[in-house]
Amino acid sequence: MVTKEKPMFKKGDWIVHYFHGVGKVNGIVEKGLDGNEKTFYKVTTKDINYWIPFDDADCGHIEPIRSKKEFKKALKVLSTEPQPIAKHHKTRKKRIHERWRDGDLNSRAELLRDLYGRRKLEKLNFNEREMMEKVKRHFIDEWLIADESLIRKNAKKQIRAALKEGVKIAKQNRRSEE
Repeated sequence: MVTKEKPMFKKGDWIVHYFHGVGKVNGIVEKGLDGNEKTFYKVTTKDINYWIPFDDADCGHIEPIRSKKEFKKALKVLSTEPQPIAKHHKTRKKRIHERWRDGDLNSRAELLRDLYGRRKLEKLNFNEREMMEKVKRHFIDEWLIADESLIRKNAKKQIRAALKEGVKIAKQNRRSEE
């Protein structure tokens, strides 16, 4: 029972899932039990396969890969001054999670910038370090798909340079305030 609706994605499309990261649509399949079959996109990442219900594919946690132009804008965000997330650790944890779930590339770039800045200017706890690495990994994985000429080493180098620039600005601003 293949659905007659027009699919949002087709086989071979790259998508971004807010939790699983970058994956490739490998097909549209029917799955189910006891005659209750539903249509799913089968998506493969470098680590796992997962299935997205066909009629849920336009939900907020799944998006097509962003463009090279969007990544250039996001790099500019990374090079701006990091902003404090929150002083209290529970509030900070909640805000980090909200920004992660937002899924917007600029929001994720801001989150990476702010976590990196916090790491350089203060200190990150274990969960914050893990989230910073997750944001960076998802950012790079998607960027490599968006820009096929880019290699991982150069992506990491550009991100590191942009983040260092933002921290440099923050340190200069701190000194001028003193």
